[in-house]
Amino acid sequence: MSHPLGTAADPKVRTRIALESGLDRTTVDALLSTATIRYFARGISVYPQGTNRGSVFVVLSGAVSVSIALARGEQILCAFYRPGSMFGFPIVEGDRPRLSAAHAFTTTTLAIVGRRDFERVIGSLPPATVVRFFNRVLERQARFAMRLVHCIALDLRGRLVLTILDLVAGFGFPEADGIRVQLPVTHTNLAEMVGASRERVSKALAGLMREGLISYARQAITVHDVKKLEAAAR
Repeated sequence: MSHPLGTAADPKVRTRIALESGLDRTTVDALLSTATIRYFARGISVYPQGTNRGSVFVVLSGAVSVSIALARGEQILCAFYRPGSMFGFPIVEGDRPRLSAAHAFTTTTLAIVGRRDFERVIGSLPPATVVRFFNRVLERQARFAMRLVHCIALDLRGRLVLTILDLVAGFGFPEADGIRVQLPVTHTNLAEMVGASRERVSKALAGLMREGLISYARQAITVHDVKKLEAAAR
């Protein structure tokens, strides 16, 4: 389901888009004024792996997961995007297919900006603003790259801890007993993120729970002490 976005986006979300992208509110408003809003039920494809990069996506509500399907049939869950995140950027020169797929991890609302409108708005900005914007994009890509390095260098426990810390950073909400991840994450999701079987991940989670570092119930993770959990990763 889709319709023009106009001025319907929540001002708080627009401010978060500006903070995360390094753009000012005027530019964010200009981008969103060209967008179409679409609603996705949980699990629905936003775009499949291998499609062209004809649009840029902005998360207005919900969460989007990005994954890569390997030739041998496995799936790697790479990242989640929260409200305020912008993703799916086109290649500046040429058109290469997307290396990943995106799905609505929860019920999600996206603003979809066409490539030509995106390039027109970004291309009209002062050079310093363009540099700041693409630095933010590159920083995020660097974090993805470091995550892959950690997956190679760390054991399962370390990979799982870093994955939980990533979720806390993106979706954590303070509560009386710690920080709760406001995302319905299953053991299978975590297994896809750390590159291990569901059974091994379940055992590793149980170990972290026995140590009092986390709680896990009804697909909800609560971290009781972030610093101790960080120490466990090291």
